[in-house]
Amino acid sequence: MRLVRDKRGQFIIIAALLVAIMIVSASAVVFNAVTYYRHEMWEEYLTVIDGVKAGTSNVLELSLANYTQTLNGNILKMNLDYWRDDVKKAYSGFGAILSYSLASGSRSVYGMNLNYNLGLARTWNQRISFSAANATANLNITSVGLTGYKFVSTVFLKMNVTDVIWYDGQGQNPGPFVGVRVVMYAEGPTVLTNLQQSNFVLFQIGSPGVDQPFTLVRYYESTGHGGNPALNTFVYELRYTAQSDPRTVTATISVVDARGIKVTGQAALNTINY
Repeated sequence: MRLVRDKRGQFIIIAALLVAIMIVSASAVVFNAVTYYRHEMWEEYLTVIDGVKAGTSNVLELSLANYTQTLNGNILKMNLDYWRDDVKKAYSGFGAILSYSLASGSRSVYGMNLNYNLGLARTWNQRISFSAANATANLNITSVGLTGYKFVSTVFLKMNVTDVIWYDGQGQNPGPFVGVRVVMYAEGPTVLTNLQQSNFVLFQIGSPGVDQPFTLVRYYESTGHGGNPALNTFVYELRYTAQSDPRTVTATISVVDARGIKVTGQAALNTINY
């Protein structure tokens, strides 16, 4: 009888172990499935967020390009309204809701004070000139309870008319001609280095300005001219023929970058001898 009871006890123990193993295995499978599902869902939500951020930046670029070409001050608000409706439709399954606020009044951007109206700003015909757009977006994804995700989108194009150089053509120097030097910046401290002559849509000399034929040279400026310190950056130099040193040059320059954004700068500068 003891032998029978011992065998029954062993059977119960073995059965209990098998049940425990099955429970642990099932739990692991369920946990992995749920974790994978959650991971996949969050990957989708991150894709939505990245898509909305990229789209908002594109809207600002297109709007600023339109504004600098037409001076339509309402274009950014109008385009963001369309974009807000498109986001709601495109991501309806996620419950994505986009709202925005446009920069207004004076704000400091990249170390400069910009005066915005309806998210747009421009200061042209200065030695340092710029065009800019700025909006703060707020994204909610109601399907997961994500609310209040904010990001700022800024688009910026800056021109700095740095110097005017007189090349007298004496000795081994090139010339005679005058070179007007310009440095171009996009967002932040990024120096634009891919502009072509066709991007310089206006080059006038004098006041009032007269269109001037020119050749474009791009180089890295590491040596100062006429005792001036080196710029240590990429420079665009617009060169035009002159028979004598004009001493002072008033130049007006308009540039349209690859995004279609325009900026116009103007400066009256004394020439520096090469």
